[in-house]
Amino acid sequence: MKARSPAIFFYLALLLLLGGCNKVDGQHVVVYFAETPALLKEVEFIKQIPVNFSSQRINTYLRDQLWVETFLIKSNALKPTQIFIESKKPKYIWRDEFYLDHKLSQFLYDGLHPHLIHLDMPIEELNTWVEAENQVTLVLDQYELIIKKVHYNSAGGWYLLTQNLRINFGDDLSDESYKKLLYTLKYMFENNLTPSIIDLRYKAGAALNYGK
Repeated sequence: MKARSPAIFFYLALLLLLGGCNKVDGQHVVVYFAETPALLKEVEFIKQIPVNFSSQRINTYLRDQLWVETFLIKSNALKPTQIFIESKKPKYIWRDEFYLDHKLSQFLYDGLHPHLIHLDMPIEELNTWVEAENQVTLVLDQYELIIKKVHYNSAGGWYLLTQNLRINFGDDLSDESYKKLLYTLKYMFENNLTPSIIDLRYKAGAALNYGK
């Protein structure tokens, strides 16, 4: 499998995690990551090398790992075995069970990066949110509101949560609903209003709810 040039890979020798460059069966192993490791699976992989080492076994192991985007193993009898890994980068947390990357590929959520947007919706609705996200974010950014969670079900439709605000879209993720949200936020901030819910499911406008 293809990997980036070693020169741009983050260098992570076993020295950093195991207290010395690990020797197994008379061979050294050096691992390079494309970016600073940010997943528990990356650390687990490093720790497993002493008991699982052989180029063939590592190749098989990495092929089965959903968190691996690409990898390359370079073996030489006279040099340390080099392993180059490009890991998938988490973009979302889906149903508190999986990470999703920018291609919506799934890999196991390990509890890290809780700041990522949490998505709670059927898998077939993920693309709908991805297509809407930039426009929704563009509106919210004007008022420094950060999306924490996005939810969808067939009964209630779409809603999202920021730190202190819930926004109900219903079934309508459209340019019209984004404009309605923008006007509502403008009205709120100009009048120093602090509702807990914005409900955009009304044709005539939006409702503000101050309940919990």
